[in-house]
Amino acid sequence: MELHNRVKRVIGLVAVGILLVPAFSFLLGSSASGLESNKTIYLTFDDGPHPIFTPLLLALLDENGAKATFFPIGSRLEERWGNDDLQDLLNRGHAIGNHSWNHRDLSKEKEIGTKFQLDQSSVITEKMVGFRPSCFRAPFGEKNQYVLETASSLGMKHIGWTVDPQEWNDTSIEEAMNHIVKRFAGGAIVLLHDRRFLTLPIVREILRTFPSDKWSYETLPDCRNDEEKNLRLSTRTAGDVPIGKVVDIKKVESTHIFTGWGYDPDHPEGGLKVFIGGTNDQESISIETDSQHNFKLEITDLEIDAPVCLWLKNEGLSRHNTFIGCHNAHK
Repeated sequence: MELHNRVKRVIGLVAVGILLVPAFSFLLGSSASGLESNKTIYLTFDDGPHPIFTPLLLALLDENGAKATFFPIGSRLEERWGNDDLQDLLNRGHAIGNHSWNHRDLSKEKEIGTKFQLDQSSVITEKMVGFRPSCFRAPFGEKNQYVLETASSLGMKHIGWTVDPQEWNDTSIEEAMNHIVKRFAGGAIVLLHDRRFLTLPIVREILRTFPSDKWSYETLPDCRNDEEKNLRLSTRTAGDVPIGKVVDIKKVESTHIFTGWGYDPDHPEGGLKVFIGGTNDQESISIETDSQHNFKLEITDLEIDAPVCLWLKNEGLSRHNTFIGCHNAHK
């Protein structure tokens, strides 16, 4: 099913599924009330993608305008997702890292095995979206000097974590949230897994307890690629759906300025319409990309009462609009 229809279906599933899980904020009392605002939280998700839970998670993040970094297992990425699925994750403003080919303990691998695990996973990502990850997370967090040196030779830095609620070990939501709250002292790198349903209500409670209008949910700096735009463009051919990304949001007085890019391979000269829409992608405010495929969209405070969701208007062969994420302008 086309990606924009998948967005509609997934958001509906979030409402039906996640909202049935009891809210656990009352268990936290005033634990989070004294925390400073405007701090950065890096949500990270290992071991995906999952055919059900990853799309649900993406919808939940969009509902709050939150960004995250994903560390998929290479073999699962190849088996479960097509090129447009991974492009969709990047379109929404998230980042991708490397989590090995099939989740082996790299510290126990022979040298040739370590290189295969890291390189093969990066090869699949590059095949799908045009670039290799610039970061990796070792399975189980187990690494040695050779693992780090091999990753470095492949252009990757290792990413650890500061908070592990251990939802992979079937902890309760209450236990997970108590663990998280005690360790969110001005920001955190949170280890989670998008292959488990329990991750969804935990993320929901994180976003409720540390709201995105006071806390900044961002992708890890070491996992961003400055050449992402040009490399992703190189993978698109006539008939493919448009791709794009919001790369920056600034506020000047009462105006929020969204800058980014969008590309339709059926119209390489530019002029791609970028518009604000809801889950039914009905157009409201819109602009067009320039000849370099860049855009700048300006919105006033009075026009924003929730995360701003942006779309690219597909006027090419497939006629399916591209969702480029919901973004929190109130930071």
